[in-house]
Amino acid sequence: MAPSILYREGVGAPSAPLEDRRFAVDLNLDQVFDSVNAGREELDLLPVYYSPLDNLDDVAYRHEVLGDLERPPCLAAVRAFGQAMHQVRDVLGAMRSLHNRWQQRRLFVDAVTAYCGAVSSLASALSELGPRSRAMGAFSEYVSHYQASPGFAALVDEAAEIVSALGTVRYVLQLRGTRVTVSAYQGEPDYAGEVEAAFAKFREGAVKDYTAAFRSPLDMAYVEGQVLDLVARLNPGPFGALERYFGDHQDFVDPAISAFERDSQFYQAYLGHIEPLRAAGLAFCYPSLCIAPERVWAKDAFDLALATKTVLPGASGSTVVTNDLDLAAQERVVVVTGPNSGGKTTFARAFGQVHYLASLGLPIPAREANLVLADIVATSFGQAEHLDTGRSHLEEELVHFRQVIEQASPRTVVVMNESFSSTMLRDAAVVGKAVLAQLVRRGALCVFVTFVDELASANETTVSMVATVDADDPVMRTYKVVRKPPEGRAYAAAVARRYGLTYRAVGERVGQ
Repeated sequence: MAPSILYREGVGAPSAPLEDRRFAVDLNLDQVFDSVNAGREELDLLPVYYSPLDNLDDVAYRHEVLGDLERPPCLAAVRAFGQAMHQVRDVLGAMRSLHNRWQQRRLFVDAVTAYCGAVSSLASALSELGPRSRAMGAFSEYVSHYQASPGFAALVDEAAEIVSALGTVRYVLQLRGTRVTVSAYQGEPDYAGEVEAAFAKFREGAVKDYTAAFRSPLDMAYVEGQVLDLVARLNPGPFGALERYFGDHQDFVDPAISAFERDSQFYQAYLGHIEPLRAAGLAFCYPSLCIAPERVWAKDAFDLALATKTVLPGASGSTVVTNDLDLAAQERVVVVTGPNSGGKTTFARAFGQVHYLASLGLPIPAREANLVLADIVATSFGQAEHLDTGRSHLEEELVHFRQVIEQASPRTVVVMNESFSSTMLRDAAVVGKAVLAQLVRRGALCVFVTFVDELASANETTVSMVATVDADDPVMRTYKVVRKPPEGRAYAAAVARRYGLTYRAVGERVGQ
């Protein structure tokens, strides 16, 4: 069985990727994955990004592969292979656009030759580098054996023989008015040099170009195609070999080689995406993961989608603010409060992102972390009303949470952003407490961004975190979210003092 660099032997890919991708939209991970996949659409990588892993060793398997690919020589070899395979597809695409059968078949030989060269170079590079991961080591052995196989040798040798034989073909072309005659070469003199010399004088000086471009740089005109067909009739040996080669090797790409190219692009695409972010000083790490509830913590975590918009070329150039999180084993709910536009939602998104990216076995946007290997990442970012169901905004949220609670486990991660904000404050507090109690009963890990301060002190499983402002200027957000009791009206009072709107200040002005 050919080795996979995505899945351990005997595990294989999941039967189907996630269908409900609401979490990715809420966390802006859909933007990240679309950006990562840009230019690689032909490889159909998106399903892999929506197929999280469920086993710690499966994650470790990918971490090992990434450890190999983060070695510059190994990454360079795999990238070169990917570029060569892209060229193979380009040649095959150009071949299919042509009309002359012989030109198609000749271009097919070029595609096979490029493929064989790519495989040989990869096999040689991997053998020399000695991959350390189980996956890359097994694939290195596979590609070495494949390259040394009689079938691969025949693929290479036959292509070389055909190219060599076609290179010996000679024919005579006679033009008399509109009549073109093609005949076998019998040693006639070659007048091409004399004709070129005779017309050389007309090239002197700038002249107007009256030539018409072909619809394709490779495509032949009708007369050229007819000439080539006649040449093929005169030379059945090499052209017959070309026809047989084309018919015999339609499936010349080995399935395991093709799978390796696609799977390696999953890693390469993500590493390429985060490379400029790392260069800008942002840290990524391979997190430690746990199955049973343990201490969950992350240092210098940040929103990957926001960082991409901020740091990459053409972005705003603003500073990316990172945040820390540290929860003891019994602490399962983080209630985030604070002023609007203070970084609360960004903090919540980062929490969901690091857990989901960790479940894909990818480096996460944080310096260090110990996380839960999530079985579900669920979100609630204000579901809209659906006219077809006839349910209100609040009803839609409650239906959604019922589904989440029914599936929740100690490995479930839930991110809630201003949930139940469509109802009255008192009702939002009652419903919020009830939902959090159900999630805690299931052992789920939850971050809840809310305007209901009283939810932050529900019980010992709940932790309060607050989006802070500048101590000297409460209007200025720091975008830091820290562990502290909710401030309630303290922020509003600080703003009032800042602008002279306290009760005393207003009273004094009115009294004047």
